[in-house]
Amino acid sequence: MKIFALSVLGIGLSTGAFAAMPFVGTYQTIDDETNLPKSIVQLYEYKDGNDSALAGRIIALYDEKGNVSETLSNPVKVADKVSGSPKYVGLDIIWEMEWDSEDSEYKDGKIMDPKKGSVYSSVIWQDDKDKLRVRGKIGPFGRTQTWNVLNVSDLPADLQNIDTANWKPVIRK
Repeated sequence: MKIFALSVLGIGLSTGAFAAMPFVGTYQTIDDETNLPKSIVQLYEYKDGNDSALAGRIIALYDEKGNVSETLSNPVKVADKVSGSPKYVGLDIIWEMEWDSEDSEYKDGKIMDPKKGSVYSSVIWQDDKDKLRVRGKIGPFGRTQTWNVLNVSDLPADLQNIDTANWKPVIRK
């Protein structure tokens, strides 16, 4: 009986080590100037050497009326300020984020403003289950955005079954 209890405990501990990272999911960004939806970003886990890290990829854009206008299946707009002039949709804008369990936040990673092509240090945390706080900063100065949590059912049909298992960020500096 003791052997069975210990083996169950061992299985429980080992599966806990492979649990999904916090905040992995789909988020709606909001334009700072218009306060309208701007994009949909998929935060995903990837291996960075022996460690896991968090990255974020734009998977959809909204038009000026607040409707989804581009997705991974039909990217159009070009991020001309970003090295290589990639399309906005499909662009990794967050990478190398490491989980800090003491502070319950991601830090030590980077975030890109794709409109400017500028890269900043970043911190990501959540103090409301329906919102994510994303801060880009240079030293003590920076700007915090609030991103809305999206459910899979809120996404366009072609984004509802995205498999991020093999995604790795393409870092453009």
